[in-house]
Amino acid sequence: MNSPLSRSLRILSSTMLTVAIGIAMSVNSAAQAGTAEAALNGTVRDPSGAVVPSSTITLINAQTGFKQVTQSNATGSYSLVDISPGNYTATVTKEGFSTSKSSEFELGVNQTATLNFDLRVGGTNTTVEVPASSVQIETSTAELGTVIGTVEVSSLPLNGRNFTELLLLQPGVSPVNATENSGFGGGFFGNPTGTVVLPAINGQNNRSNMYLLDGINNYGSIRDTYAVQPTLDDIQEFKVQSHNDEAQFGQVLGGIVNVVTKSGTNSLHGTLLWRFQSQRFDSISNLNRLNGTPISVFSSNVFGFTAGGPVRKNRTFFFAAFQQDDLHSAGNFS
Repeated sequence: MNSPLSRSLRILSSTMLTVAIGIAMSVNSAAQAGTAEAALNGTVRDPSGAVVPSSTITLINAQTGFKQVTQSNATGSYSLVDISPGNYTATVTKEGFSTSKSSEFELGVNQTATLNFDLRVGGTNTTVEVPASSVQIETSTAELGTVIGTVEVSSLPLNGRNFTELLLLQPGVSPVNATENSGFGGGFFGNPTGTVVLPAINGQNNRSNMYLLDGINNYGSIRDTYAVQPTLDDIQEFKVQSHNDEAQFGQVLGGIVNVVTKSGTNSLHGTLLWRFQSQRFDSISNLNRLNGTPISVFSSNVFGFTAGGPVRKNRTFFFAAFQQDDLHSAGNFS
């Protein structure tokens, strides 16, 4: 009786290291304007509905204390641009009127929000609270898109810790099995766990998407749809834009994946990560058991950390992210 010859061959042993370190100052970067940054506009009116010119609008970041100040124009309208995504409060003051202050609200990546204020006659030492529900989303642009926030990025289970799997939560996004072609982000090095990555958007080829990282084009080459894959713990949020009439997003036919990474705040914060996956936890098939074929072992060991906080309160912050991926695989051939 001929018995099958089994050989164990190590076909992959790879270590991938990702390090991200950032120092943030309380200034805005014009390079990100219109891509990663948000904007806020609105109109200030008095109790009769008439516009209030020359009122002072102050926007304050709830995490960093950074302020942006502007004034309403002759028509009572105001506009604030180049706003880093995050949580904010807005305050409006004008001589002869009570101070109007909004409750905390969130501005997402590349979002243009509208917040109108109705001032009441009174002293500036009196403050009137404006509910955050008054913030209207995307009423000033023709853009269609959905923001995937920090909670979804950090809480939803992802096999392989690839953030592009979260794109499948959006309408018009279709999965692509990247393991079928190692040259396009799949195979052993690009997709060792067999997960679905680099989805197609709006029926276009998955290489027709644009990936932005903090407002910078993250396109790799013909073999990759992004050059640098950010770690999950380094992502604050990202937006899948399926339609946009602005010129800076006209290079692609598919979708635009706009990623914003985390920043330091006025409080110390951080995370620890360890994830281990191995086929040694799986059972051996009956056929391999009968033939005496040892199990083909794939193991993935991922560990890392993040840390952020203030260097100088309300002015300078730091944030660092580290992740190391150790991948090992052995195949058996009969």
